[in-house]
Amino acid sequence: MSRTSSAMRQGRQILNGVSPHTRADTTPPAISVRRRVTWLHIPALVFMIIMTQVPFVLALWFSLHSWNLLQPAEGFVFVGLSNYINEFVVDPNFWPVIGHTAELIFGAIALALIAGTILALLLNRPIWGRNVLRGVATVPFLVTPSVMALVWKNLMLSPNFGIIDWALHSLGLPTIAWFSSIPLESITFIVAWEWTPFVMLVLLAGLQSIPNEVIEAATVDGANPFTTFWYIVFPMLRRAYEVALLFGTIFIFQTFGEIYLTTSGGPGFATNTLPYYTYQTAFNSWQIGQAAALGVIGVIIAILAARAMLHFTADHTPEERG
Repeated sequence: MSRTSSAMRQGRQILNGVSPHTRADTTPPAISVRRRVTWLHIPALVFMIIMTQVPFVLALWFSLHSWNLLQPAEGFVFVGLSNYINEFVVDPNFWPVIGHTAELIFGAIALALIAGTILALLLNRPIWGRNVLRGVATVPFLVTPSVMALVWKNLMLSPNFGIIDWALHSLGLPTIAWFSSIPLESITFIVAWEWTPFVMLVLLAGLQSIPNEVIEAATVDGANPFTTFWYIVFPMLRRAYEVALLFGTIFIFQTFGEIYLTTSGGPGFATNTLPYYTYQTAFNSWQIGQAAALGVIGVIIAILAARAMLHFTADHTPEERG
């Protein structure tokens, strides 16, 4: 019996592709392959560390020093947290700049969400040339921000030969010096114009994932279009709105080219946001230490804002909510 059992066991091993002389604790091929695959992310991880974390560590190191490129005799003096204290307490422009940044972000996001929702609902309908219209609607998002800023500055909002002021003059209305009278609002509108197609694409993808049966059932029950959108479509687009809000906030926070090419931060400090104020501190005042401190503050604000949005938009259990 023992010989018969041993022969049967060896036969099963041969059928399973395992040599009869193979040890029982040999590592399966799938595990060894998995172990080799886990090392494939190392080059990407090293590249990410070099491109993101090393510059941030250098900026953090610079922010702890006083370094003025116009006065090299002063040297590279360690000042600790003095640059941060100076920005929060001493600098009279810091808090107005933070307010301008918040106004730009909230204003542009609100306009982009409203306009993107309207466009997504319109282009989700079965209309003629829908695909062509979708492509045309994405153009503002694909054009370089600097080019879009110049188009709006010289072609649309110019008080002398801009199309909008020409239309106002044709209607007998007074023309407006947009970048002098309402500079921050004008830049907010330009940024919202650029990000509306992104919101539209995200919401359009969400709309196409909603089953038609749900909309048809609401119509049969007598719901009008507004009721259908507010009570059925809008809750089902929650994830799409969260994605648009998160990415829009992060990238609008970094707005620079539109300000640089339209108002250069003026009049005065009316359109100075944190990224542009950081640029001015570094390359106009040549205060590298203070500019590095502003950059670190901007990174911290962006991280905290992103984490707050992820926390409030995440699904929580009843225990976590309590």
